[in-house]
Amino acid sequence: MSRLKPLDIYNLLPKTNCKECGEETCMAFTYLLISRDKELEDCKPLIKDPKYKPNYPKLKDLLTPPVRSVKFGVGEHAKTIGGEEVMRRHELTWFNPTVLAIDVDDDLEESELIKRVDLITHWNTFYIGQSLFLDAVAIKCVSGDPNKFAKAVSAVVKYTDNPIILCSLDPACLKAGVKAAVGKKPLLYAATKDNWKEVGEIARSEKLPVVIAAPGDLDLLKSLAKSMHTAGVEEIALDPGTYWGEGLLGDTINNFTMLRRAAIEAGDREVGWPLIGVPATIWIGKEGISEGEKLATAFQETILSAILTARYADLLIIHSTELWTFLPLVILKRNLYEDPRVHPSVDSELMAIGSPDQNSPVMVTTNFALTAYTVKSDLEQSKIDAWLVILDTEGIGVESAAAGGQFNASKISDSLEEFKVGDKVNHRALIIPGMGSRFKGEIEDLSGWDVYVGPKDSGAIGDFLKEKYRAATGLKYVGDPGKESPVFLTPNNIKAFYDVKKPLLDAKASAWLVVVDTEGLDFESALKEKKIDAAAVKKSMDEGGVDEQVSKKELIIPPALEALKGAIESATKWKAKVVAPDKISGMIK
Repeated sequence: MSRLKPLDIYNLLPKTNCKECGEETCMAFTYLLISRDKELEDCKPLIKDPKYKPNYPKLKDLLTPPVRSVKFGVGEHAKTIGGEEVMRRHELTWFNPTVLAIDVDDDLEESELIKRVDLITHWNTFYIGQSLFLDAVAIKCVSGDPNKFAKAVSAVVKYTDNPIILCSLDPACLKAGVKAAVGKKPLLYAATKDNWKEVGEIARSEKLPVVIAAPGDLDLLKSLAKSMHTAGVEEIALDPGTYWGEGLLGDTINNFTMLRRAAIEAGDREVGWPLIGVPATIWIGKEGISEGEKLATAFQETILSAILTARYADLLIIHSTELWTFLPLVILKRNLYEDPRVHPSVDSELMAIGSPDQNSPVMVTTNFALTAYTVKSDLEQSKIDAWLVILDTEGIGVESAAAGGQFNASKISDSLEEFKVGDKVNHRALIIPGMGSRFKGEIEDLSGWDVYVGPKDSGAIGDFLKEKYRAATGLKYVGDPGKESPVFLTPNNIKAFYDVKKPLLDAKASAWLVVVDTEGLDFESALKEKKIDAAAVKKSMDEGGVDEQVSKKELIIPPALEALKGAIESATKWKAKVVAPDKISGMIK
């Protein structure tokens, strides 16, 4: 089926640009209709004005996708199933995610019933910036008693706002359930060759959606759908049967695929309805099985559910309430129904992880949602307080963005300025992803920040901060120092290093920095751990060639090394001067 053309729709609209739909022009409204961001009913003249009203059914037919959409439930919790246009998501996108419904039996004690409904209603997991939930409650009439079924339905609708599915082949039970769920627009399950007239009448008179079931018989399924639609049932879903086992699973997949292909590729409107799978059938005949068999069956049900999610099932009815069965299914459907035309992204921002302060590390990552939330999660799990600069890379991950130009030195430098990161911290140390290492020098040139290349995997950030996040040792400089510029001694501890360097940067001073390897410790700790002595200071000065760079042989040391002052002077033949870091600004002025 070819994609809708904007002009086909536009030519049937009023073309008055009245703005009652909330858009500036009818053409803008047209594109939003195609993308399903607006409803046809938003065009008021089309609904109210006799001049334009005849075009409403024509537009409605044009905008109806090959697989018609069916809505059940009410309010913000209502669910829409179907509404698909393509067989393969990369051809356009899949629109309405598979609804996951968990069943409850009407013969449960009320406390057990509510306990199960509570789990279905409140279970959720967080994944790539979204909370994922279960969708619906399928109430099964296993008692065969309309009154008992109605009582169970009443208990469920009082407790949850989630949409419900009324499951019974007995029209009397369905009728009782509908009465107990008045105003909730439940989905009826199911009409069969034996009860379709009675169930169809309930659906038609109450204006409710209904599932037609004809397991393994697609011709019968199509015939029943045609008959019920002709009889005035407006919203229909199809259950071709769900089977598990050697040979049977293949038949199940084939039936779902043939129905969807007939609707989309062959344009068969008589089967152009949402498809329903019932993996819960795998539990039939397994009452009283052992715990091990229950786990095995739950595992099989999860596999079957995942297969049907990928093979066009628009709604699944599941029995297991093992928490581990929910997780793969909600994540799978979330990934399958993510629009492939749009990179999943988060807003570009400066994100505070934990409770960062002026000495906390600053890191940069991309706004690809999976990357951003993975980095955030890894930092939180490692209990690292940090500032995270989320770069606008158009929703592309680090490796691809580095290759494509969305992750670059200019953008990083601009983001540091835009988010005023320098006002948040007392240092100028930026940690970039390992896959962006080639931008290190250019970032330093453009931003004035020192760049530290972090790990490729954010899971290793904790170890990186402990073992490698240190100032580079040797002779460094600030500004444009000369022969008379002061020389400061610092450890390679990040905080202590910037306690010296930051005041110099703020004062726009020029100075030399001799950075000693103290294994990441400040001088006070290094003295206690015997990681610093006069010989180590002399070695650093000799390796840096500081004698050749300056004529004024005076080394400025912090108070923590005052005990080593004499030894340093003796070893280096330089004069040592004690200056506290907070006095550096005053000294420079």
